[in-house]
Amino acid sequence: MKNLAPVVLHIFTYLINRVYVPLATGSSVLILSFNHFPPNHAPPLGVMAADEDNKEQVLKECEQTEEVMKDIQNQKLISEITKKNIQLKEEIQKLEAELQETTRTSQINEDIPETKIKFTSVENPESDSEFSNISYSCQVSSKVPYELQKGQALITFEKEEVAQNVIRMERHHVQVQSENVTLMANPVPLNSGVKFQVHVAVSNMKINVTDIPDELPESQMRDKLELSFSKSRNGGGEVEYVEYDKQTRSALITFVESGVADRILKMKDYPLYINQNCHRVTVSPYTETHLKKFQVFSGVSKRTVLLTGLKDLQTTDEEVVEDFISIHFQREKNGGGEVEVVKCSLGQPHTAYFEE
Repeated sequence: MKNLAPVVLHIFTYLINRVYVPLATGSSVLILSFNHFPPNHAPPLGVMAADEDNKEQVLKECEQTEEVMKDIQNQKLISEITKKNIQLKEEIQKLEAELQETTRTSQINEDIPETKIKFTSVENPESDSEFSNISYSCQVSSKVPYELQKGQALITFEKEEVAQNVIRMERHHVQVQSENVTLMANPVPLNSGVKFQVHVAVSNMKINVTDIPDELPESQMRDKLELSFSKSRNGGGEVEYVEYDKQTRSALITFVESGVADRILKMKDYPLYINQNCHRVTVSPYTETHLKKFQVFSGVSKRTVLLTGLKDLQTTDEEVVEDFISIHFQREKNGGGEVEVVKCSLGQPHTAYFEE
Protein backbone atom coordinates (compact mmCIF):
# COMPACT_ATOMS: atom_id res chain seq x y z
CA MET A 1 0.00 0.00 0.00
CA LYS A 2 2.85 2.31 0.81
CA ASN A 3 4.18 1.78 -2.72
CA LEU A 4 0.82 2.75 -4.26
CA ALA A 5 0.41 5.91 -2.21
CA PRO A 6 2.67 8.09 -4.35
CA VAL A 7 0.92 6.93 -7.55
CA VAL A 8 -2.56 7.64 -6.19
CA LEU A 9 -1.36 11.03 -5.00
CA HIS A 10 -0.03 11.87 -8.44
CA ILE A 11 -3.30 10.80 -10.13
CA PHE A 12 -5.37 12.84 -7.72
CA THR A 13 -3.16 15.88 -8.19
CA TYR A 14 -3.37 15.52 -12.00
CA LEU A 15 -7.16 15.31 -11.97
CA ILE A 16 -7.38 18.34 -9.73
CA ASN A 17 -4.96 20.56 -11.62
CA ARG A 18 -5.64 19.39 -15.21
CA VAL A 19 -8.79 21.48 -15.70
CA TYR A 20 -10.43 22.39 -19.07
CA VAL A 21 -12.38 25.59 -19.08
CA PRO A 22 -14.31 26.27 -22.39
CA LEU A 23 -15.02 29.96 -22.84
CA ALA A 24 -17.63 31.17 -25.40
CA THR A 25 -15.75 33.81 -27.31
CA GLY A 26 -17.23 33.87 -30.82
CA SER A 27 -16.00 30.91 -32.78
CA SER A 28 -12.95 30.12 -30.67
CA VAL A 29 -12.61 28.13 -27.46
CA LEU A 30 -9.95 28.94 -24.91
CA ILE A 31 -8.48 25.93 -23.08
CA LEU A 32 -6.59 26.45 -19.84
CA SER A 33 -4.36 23.67 -18.64
CA PHE A 34 -2.22 23.43 -15.50
CA ASN A 35 0.36 20.67 -15.08
CA HIS A 36 1.54 20.07 -11.55
CA PHE A 37 3.23 16.75 -11.93
CA PRO A 38 6.67 16.71 -10.52
CA PRO A 39 9.38 17.06 -13.13
CA ASN A 40 10.43 13.44 -12.90
CA HIS A 41 6.92 11.95 -12.82
CA ALA A 42 4.85 11.54 -16.03
CA PRO A 43 1.04 11.21 -15.88
CA PRO A 44 -0.40 7.74 -16.13
CA LEU A 45 -1.21 6.39 -19.60
CA GLY A 46 -4.97 6.23 -18.93
CA VAL A 47 -5.06 9.88 -17.97
CA MET A 48 -3.11 10.84 -21.12
CA ALA A 49 -5.56 8.94 -23.34
CA ALA A 50 -8.53 10.72 -21.74
CA ASP A 51 -6.75 14.05 -22.24
CA GLU A 52 -6.30 13.39 -25.97
CA ASP A 53 -9.97 12.44 -26.34
CA ASN A 54 -10.99 15.71 -24.73
CA LYS A 55 -8.75 17.66 -27.11
CA GLU A 56 -10.26 15.92 -30.15
CA GLN A 57 -13.77 16.66 -28.91
CA VAL A 58 -12.96 20.34 -28.43
CA LEU A 59 -11.36 20.58 -31.86
CA LYS A 60 -14.37 18.89 -33.40
CA GLU A 61 -16.69 21.37 -31.74
CA CYS A 62 -14.53 24.23 -33.02
CA GLU A 63 -14.74 22.90 -36.59
CA GLN A 64 -18.51 22.56 -36.33
CA THR A 65 -18.76 26.13 -35.07
CA GLU A 66 -16.65 27.40 -37.96
CA GLU A 67 -18.83 25.49 -40.45
CA VAL A 68 -21.97 27.04 -38.96
CA MET A 69 -20.44 30.51 -39.25
CA LYS A 70 -19.47 29.84 -42.88
CA ASP A 71 -23.02 28.69 -43.65
CA ILE A 72 -24.42 31.88 -42.13
CA GLN A 73 -22.03 34.01 -44.18
CA ASN A 74 -22.88 32.09 -47.36
CA GLN A 75 -26.60 32.51 -46.74
CA LYS A 76 -26.11 36.23 -46.25
CA LEU A 77 -24.07 36.47 -49.46
CA ILE A 78 -26.73 34.53 -51.41
CA SER A 79 -29.41 36.84 -50.05
CA GLU A 80 -27.46 39.92 -51.16
CA ILE A 81 -26.88 38.45 -54.63
CA THR A 82 -30.59 37.58 -54.99
CA LYS A 83 -31.58 41.10 -53.99
CA LYS A 84 -29.10 42.58 -56.49
CA ASN A 85 -30.45 40.32 -59.26
CA ILE A 86 -33.99 41.52 -58.58
CA GLN A 87 -32.84 45.13 -58.80
CA LEU A 88 -31.01 44.45 -62.07
CA LYS A 89 -34.07 42.73 -63.56
CA GLU A 90 -36.25 45.71 -62.65
CA GLU A 91 -33.71 48.06 -64.23
CA ILE A 92 -33.57 45.93 -67.40
CA GLN A 93 -37.38 45.95 -67.66
CA LYS A 94 -37.39 49.73 -67.27
CA LEU A 95 -34.74 50.18 -69.97
CA GLU A 96 -36.62 47.81 -72.31
CA ALA A 97 -39.81 49.83 -71.81
CA GLU A 98 -37.92 53.05 -72.59
CA LEU A 99 -36.42 51.44 -75.69
CA GLN A 100 -39.84 50.34 -76.93
CA GLU A 101 -41.21 53.85 -76.39
CA THR A 102 -38.26 55.37 -78.24
CA THR A 103 -38.71 52.88 -81.10
CA ARG A 104 -42.43 53.67 -81.28
CA THR A 105 -41.92 57.42 -81.39
CA SER A 106 -39.11 57.07 -83.95
CA GLN A 107 -41.20 55.15 -86.45
CA ILE A 108 -41.78 56.80 -89.80
CA ASN A 109 -45.46 56.85 -90.66
CA GLU A 110 -45.11 58.72 -93.93
CA ASP A 111 -45.25 56.69 -97.13
CA ILE A 112 -42.17 56.84 -99.31
CA PRO A 113 -43.24 58.28 -102.68
CA GLU A 114 -43.24 55.86 -105.57
CA THR A 115 -40.43 56.30 -108.06
CA LYS A 116 -40.19 54.57 -111.39
CA ILE A 117 -36.83 52.88 -111.87
CA LYS A 118 -35.78 51.13 -115.05
CA PHE A 119 -33.41 48.20 -114.64
CA THR A 120 -31.52 47.02 -117.71
CA SER A 121 -29.85 43.66 -118.32
CA VAL A 122 -27.43 42.27 -120.89
CA GLU A 123 -29.39 40.78 -123.80
CA ASN A 124 -26.66 38.47 -125.12
CA PRO A 125 -24.14 37.85 -122.33
CA GLU A 126 -20.83 36.31 -123.25
CA SER A 127 -20.47 34.60 -119.86
CA ASP A 128 -22.39 34.03 -116.65
CA SER A 129 -20.20 36.56 -114.88
CA GLU A 130 -22.10 39.33 -116.70
CA PHE A 131 -25.25 38.36 -114.78
CA SER A 132 -24.39 40.43 -111.74
CA ASN A 133 -26.81 41.41 -109.00
CA ILE A 134 -28.76 44.55 -109.78
CA SER A 135 -28.63 47.03 -106.93
CA TYR A 136 -30.22 50.34 -106.14
CA SER A 137 -29.63 52.78 -103.30
CA CYS A 138 -31.15 56.07 -102.25
CA GLN A 139 -31.27 58.35 -99.25
CA VAL A 140 -34.54 59.06 -97.49
CA SER A 141 -35.09 62.02 -95.18
CA SER A 142 -38.25 62.46 -93.17
CA LYS A 143 -40.08 65.75 -93.25
CA VAL A 144 -40.27 67.48 -89.87
CA PRO A 145 -43.75 68.90 -89.19
CA TYR A 146 -44.31 72.25 -87.48
CA GLU A 147 -47.79 73.36 -86.42
CA LEU A 148 -48.36 77.01 -87.21
CA GLN A 149 -50.76 78.47 -84.64
CA LYS A 150 -53.27 81.29 -85.13
CA GLY A 151 -51.56 84.67 -85.35
CA GLN A 152 -48.25 83.24 -86.53
CA ALA A 153 -46.41 83.27 -89.85
CA LEU A 154 -43.39 81.56 -91.35
CA ILE A 155 -41.12 83.34 -93.79
CA THR A 156 -38.29 81.61 -95.64
CA PHE A 157 -35.46 83.62 -97.21
CA GLU A 158 -33.15 82.50 -99.98
CA LYS A 159 -30.07 83.39 -97.93
CA GLU A 160 -29.32 82.23 -94.42
CA GLU A 161 -27.66 85.49 -93.35
CA VAL A 162 -30.84 87.46 -94.14
CA ALA A 163 -32.92 85.23 -91.88
CA GLN A 164 -30.41 85.54 -89.07
CA ASN A 165 -30.38 89.34 -89.44
CA VAL A 166 -34.17 89.48 -89.21
CA ILE A 167 -34.02 87.40 -86.01
CA ARG A 168 -31.35 89.68 -84.51
CA MET A 169 -33.51 92.74 -85.14
CA GLU A 170 -36.34 90.89 -83.36
CA ARG A 171 -39.04 93.62 -83.55
CA HIS A 172 -40.50 94.60 -86.93
CA HIS A 173 -43.24 97.11 -87.76
CA VAL A 174 -45.19 95.91 -90.80
CA GLN A 175 -47.95 97.78 -92.63
CA VAL A 176 -50.86 95.46 -93.49
CA GLN A 177 -53.37 97.46 -95.47
CA SER A 178 -54.44 100.23 -93.05
CA GLU A 179 -53.07 98.51 -89.94
CA ASN A 180 -49.62 98.90 -88.44
CA VAL A 181 -48.62 95.56 -86.91
CA THR A 182 -45.65 94.83 -84.67
CA LEU A 183 -44.21 91.39 -85.42
CA MET A 184 -41.66 89.53 -83.31
CA ALA A 185 -39.08 87.41 -85.16
CA ASN A 186 -37.83 84.19 -83.58
CA PRO A 187 -36.07 80.98 -84.69
CA VAL A 188 -38.31 78.06 -85.60
CA PRO A 189 -38.01 75.25 -83.02
CA LEU A 190 -38.21 71.90 -84.76
CA ASN A 191 -38.68 68.35 -83.56
CA SER A 192 -36.26 65.58 -84.47
CA GLY A 193 -36.22 64.02 -87.91
CA VAL A 194 -34.51 60.98 -89.36
CA LYS A 195 -32.61 60.12 -92.48
CA PHE A 196 -31.27 56.81 -93.73
CA GLN A 197 -30.08 55.00 -96.81
CA VAL A 198 -32.16 52.35 -98.55
CA HIS A 199 -30.20 49.65 -100.36
CA VAL A 200 -32.12 47.28 -102.63
CA ALA A 201 -30.44 44.33 -104.35
CA VAL A 202 -32.15 42.16 -106.97
CA SER A 203 -30.76 38.62 -106.80
CA ASN A 204 -29.57 36.83 -109.94
CA MET A 205 -29.77 33.46 -108.17
CA LYS A 206 -33.23 33.53 -106.57
CA ILE A 207 -36.82 34.11 -107.68
CA ASN A 208 -40.17 34.42 -105.93
CA VAL A 209 -43.00 32.15 -107.02
CA THR A 210 -46.64 32.94 -106.12
CA ASP A 211 -50.14 31.67 -106.97
CA ILE A 212 -49.08 28.07 -106.38
CA PRO A 213 -52.13 25.75 -106.42
CA ASP A 214 -52.93 24.07 -103.12
CA GLU A 215 -53.25 20.52 -104.46
CA LEU A 216 -50.37 18.61 -102.85
CA PRO A 217 -48.93 18.09 -99.36
CA GLU A 218 -46.11 20.42 -98.46
CA SER A 219 -43.23 17.98 -99.02
CA GLN A 220 -44.62 16.77 -102.37
CA MET A 221 -45.21 20.31 -103.59
CA ARG A 222 -41.64 21.23 -102.69
CA ASP A 223 -40.35 18.30 -104.76
CA LYS A 224 -42.69 19.19 -107.61
CA LEU A 225 -41.41 22.78 -107.70
CA GLU A 226 -37.79 21.64 -107.72
CA LEU A 227 -38.48 19.23 -110.56
CA SER A 228 -40.44 21.75 -112.62
CA PHE A 229 -37.98 24.63 -112.34
CA SER A 230 -35.02 22.39 -113.14
CA LYS A 231 -36.30 21.61 -116.65
CA SER A 232 -34.08 23.32 -119.19
CA ARG A 233 -36.73 23.20 -121.96
CA ASN A 234 -38.80 25.66 -119.93
CA GLY A 235 -35.80 27.90 -119.29
CA GLY A 236 -35.03 26.40 -115.90
CA GLY A 237 -31.82 25.03 -114.43
CA GLU A 238 -30.43 23.05 -111.53
CA VAL A 239 -32.19 24.03 -108.30
CA GLU A 240 -30.17 24.36 -105.13
CA TYR A 241 -32.96 24.91 -102.61
CA VAL A 242 -36.74 25.38 -102.46
CA GLU A 243 -38.38 27.24 -99.58
CA TYR A 244 -42.15 26.61 -99.81
CA ASP A 245 -44.87 28.22 -97.69
CA LYS A 246 -48.15 26.34 -97.98
CA GLN A 247 -50.24 29.00 -96.19
CA THR A 248 -49.25 31.85 -98.51
CA ARG A 249 -48.98 29.53 -101.52
CA SER A 250 -45.60 31.00 -102.35
CA ALA A 251 -42.03 29.78 -102.68
CA LEU A 252 -38.47 31.06 -102.87
CA ILE A 253 -36.32 29.11 -105.31
CA THR A 254 -32.52 29.32 -105.39
CA PHE A 255 -30.64 28.12 -108.46
CA VAL A 256 -27.12 26.75 -108.66
CA GLU A 257 -26.04 28.78 -111.68
CA SER A 258 -26.41 32.49 -112.30
CA GLY A 259 -28.46 33.54 -115.30
CA VAL A 260 -31.23 30.97 -114.80
CA ALA A 261 -33.32 33.37 -112.71
CA ASP A 262 -32.97 36.07 -115.38
CA ARG A 263 -34.23 33.74 -118.11
CA ILE A 264 -37.27 32.66 -116.10
CA LEU A 265 -38.19 36.19 -115.06
CA LYS A 266 -38.53 37.23 -118.71
CA MET A 267 -41.54 34.89 -119.00
CA LYS A 268 -43.59 36.57 -116.21
CA ASP A 269 -45.21 33.19 -115.41
CA TYR A 270 -44.04 29.59 -115.49
CA PRO A 271 -45.76 26.26 -116.27
CA LEU A 272 -46.26 23.92 -113.31
CA TYR A 273 -47.66 20.47 -114.12
CA ILE A 274 -49.62 18.68 -111.40
CA ASN A 275 -51.52 15.48 -112.18
CA GLN A 276 -51.30 16.22 -115.92
CA ASN A 277 -52.83 19.66 -115.38
CA CYS A 278 -50.82 22.75 -116.34
CA HIS A 279 -50.93 25.63 -113.88
CA ARG A 280 -49.33 29.00 -114.57
CA VAL A 281 -47.52 30.29 -111.50
CA THR A 282 -46.30 33.88 -111.20
CA VAL A 283 -42.56 34.52 -111.00
CA SER A 284 -41.01 37.77 -109.76
CA PRO A 285 -37.55 39.02 -108.76
CA TYR A 286 -36.26 38.34 -105.26
CA THR A 287 -35.09 41.55 -103.65
CA GLU A 288 -33.20 42.17 -100.43
CA THR A 289 -33.73 45.53 -98.74
CA HIS A 290 -31.43 46.96 -96.07
CA LEU A 291 -31.49 50.23 -94.17
CA LYS A 292 -28.11 51.78 -93.43
CA LYS A 293 -26.67 54.93 -91.87
CA PHE A 294 -29.75 55.68 -89.79
CA GLN A 295 -29.35 59.17 -88.32
CA VAL A 296 -31.46 61.47 -86.18
CA PHE A 297 -31.20 65.20 -86.81
CA SER A 298 -32.71 68.13 -84.96
CA GLY A 299 -32.25 71.85 -84.52
CA VAL A 300 -33.69 75.03 -86.00
CA SER A 301 -34.27 76.12 -89.55
CA LYS A 302 -31.49 78.48 -90.64
CA ARG A 303 -33.40 80.18 -93.47
CA THR A 304 -36.90 80.28 -91.96
CA VAL A 305 -38.14 82.76 -89.34
CA LEU A 306 -41.18 82.48 -87.07
CA LEU A 307 -43.23 85.73 -86.92
CA THR A 308 -45.78 86.30 -84.14
CA GLY A 309 -48.22 89.17 -83.49
CA LEU A 310 -50.97 88.67 -86.08
CA LYS A 311 -53.75 87.64 -83.69
CA ASP A 312 -55.49 91.03 -83.53
CA LEU A 313 -55.55 91.68 -87.27
CA GLN A 314 -58.90 92.77 -88.68
CA THR A 315 -58.06 91.24 -92.03
CA THR A 316 -58.83 87.54 -92.35
CA ASP A 317 -57.50 87.03 -95.88
CA GLU A 318 -54.30 85.07 -95.36
CA GLU A 319 -53.08 85.56 -98.92
CA VAL A 320 -53.32 89.35 -98.59
CA VAL A 321 -51.41 89.31 -95.30
CA GLU A 322 -48.73 87.06 -96.78
CA ASP A 323 -48.24 89.53 -99.66
CA PHE A 324 -47.76 92.50 -97.31
CA ILE A 325 -45.30 90.52 -95.15
CA SER A 326 -43.35 89.50 -98.24
CA ILE A 327 -43.20 93.07 -99.53
CA HIS A 328 -41.94 94.38 -96.19
CA PHE A 329 -39.16 91.80 -95.78
CA GLN A 330 -38.05 92.06 -99.42
CA ARG A 331 -36.65 95.50 -98.69
CA GLU A 332 -33.06 95.73 -97.49
CA LYS A 333 -33.82 98.85 -95.42
CA ASN A 334 -36.07 96.67 -93.28
CA GLY A 335 -33.23 94.21 -92.75
CA GLY A 336 -34.67 91.75 -95.24
CA GLY A 337 -33.73 90.23 -98.56
CA GLU A 338 -35.03 87.92 -101.25
CA VAL A 339 -38.06 86.01 -99.90
CA GLU A 340 -38.72 82.46 -100.98
CA VAL A 341 -42.12 81.79 -99.39
CA VAL A 342 -44.48 83.15 -96.70
CA LYS A 343 -47.20 81.20 -94.91
CA CYS A 344 -49.44 82.62 -92.18
CA SER A 345 -52.33 81.38 -90.03
CA LEU A 346 -55.20 83.70 -89.15
CA GLY A 347 -57.75 81.04 -88.29
CA GLN A 348 -57.21 77.31 -88.06
CA PRO A 349 -53.66 76.04 -87.40
CA HIS A 350 -51.63 74.97 -90.41
CA THR A 351 -48.90 72.35 -90.61
CA ALA A 352 -45.66 73.21 -92.36
CA TYR A 353 -43.05 70.58 -93.24
CA PHE A 354 -39.31 71.09 -93.11
CA GLU A 355 -36.64 69.03 -94.82
CA GLU A 356 -32.98 68.81 -93.85
